Amino acid sequence: MSTENLSNPNPTALENSHEGSHEHLSELFPLSDGIGSVSLVQYVGDDSSIVRAARVSFAGDLAPFDAEKDAKLIKYLLKHQHGSPFEHNLITFRVRCPIFIDRQWVRHRVGVSKNEESGRYITLREECYIPGQFRIQAKNNRQASREDDGKLDQDKAHTLYKNAWKNAFQTYQSLLELGVAREQARGVLPLSLYTSSYYTFNLRSLFHFLELRDHEGAQWEIRLYARALAELAEPLFPAAFAAWRELHAEH
Repeated sequence: MSTENLSNPNPTALENSHEGSHEHLSELFPLSDGIGSVSLVQYVGDDSSIVRAARVSFAGDLAPFDAEKDAKLIKYLLKHQHGSPFEHNLITFRVRCPIFIDRQWVRHRVGVSKNEESGRYITLREECYIPGQFRIQAKNNRQASREDDGKLDQDKAHTLYKNAWKNAFQTYQSLLELGVAREQARGVLPLSLYTSSYYTFNLRSLFHFLELRDHEGAQWEIRLYARALAELAEPLFPAAFAAWRELHAEH
């Protein structure tokens, strides 16, 4: 997994479990358009909750904490795929992303909870993701793309893309004005439309998401979202992330 552009703090002393609320936490804009965003809503647990969950097997969960030993234990658990101790925590993110990104995101269901805004209940906002640069299709991978080799007419591609979005949203508005139900009118909107969701992970499911969605074979846009999740979560579980990154670097 790529780790560029992510903070990588060293393990710190393991402290007691704690909770955080969104009032004090950050918001990131992975697509750099001022619309797509990831913010940390709440979290429960820290590195020490992983250690306690593991040591309860030996009735040692109430033993005093030792930062060095506990960091080694966390790495051991990850290396040998003892996953359940990483499930006794939660991290909730508020995510605003294009629907085509959410379609990939929602494939992650084990250890992940989701609630999304509904176009049946609300009139959808005129917010669309427009790529800064269009890519071309990869030759050897049906689902992948690669950087433009200079042969793609970027200006024409942007014009076509923006016109398609404008026409689709105007049609949506016209259908609503005619009295068409929201649940039907939304059917004309493209996958570039932004949607908002709450996603709750435990650390085990988050690591799995990051391994798949910041992989070189993943779509570039969702890789940026994966990196934003890691940037927000890493300070909450520094020893676990340090061990996880170290193990991935070894491979």
